[in-house]
Amino acid sequence: MIIINNNIIEIWKYWEKINRSMRLKHRETAQKYGFTFEQFHLLIELDQHTELKITDDISPPTIGEVADDIGNTPHTLSERIKRLEKKGLVEKRRDNKDLRVIRVMLTPKGQKLIDKIKNEAGNIFIYNNLEQMDHKSLNNLLIGLKQLNQEISKEV
Repeated sequence: MIIINNNIIEIWKYWEKINRSMRLKHRETAQKYGFTFEQFHLLIELDQHTELKITDDISPPTIGEVADDIGNTPHTLSERIKRLEKKGLVEKRRDNKDLRVIRVMLTPKGQKLIDKIKNEAGNIFIYNNLEQMDHKSLNNLLIGLKQLNQEISKEV
């Protein structure tokens, strides 16, 4: 039991190191494109909402919803949105059903840019590093991540 607990602690430490490396890579790439990390984080959050495939039943998120998701106040988020809106990357729209509600979404230009940044910062970065691993290690990592995902999914 002690060995398993030590392994869990060590896994957690490496997980944190990987997350830190990814955040640094995202920050570096965001800066390369002229964004603060906070602006980039907002674009990623809006991109995740876009992946839900907005339909007649599913609307873009409100500023308050996005603020809650990323742990900011709506006022702070509004300032970031204004800056991104000036760059043509984000659009605010009044809700069709309640004109008091303002929804926010990526513009096509914003979506194209965030796809490019995500590919450069994450996909290529991770892909290039995973490609350096031997087949057996890569397969074991895949099996372990699938199992971890299954366990985490049970909790949600």
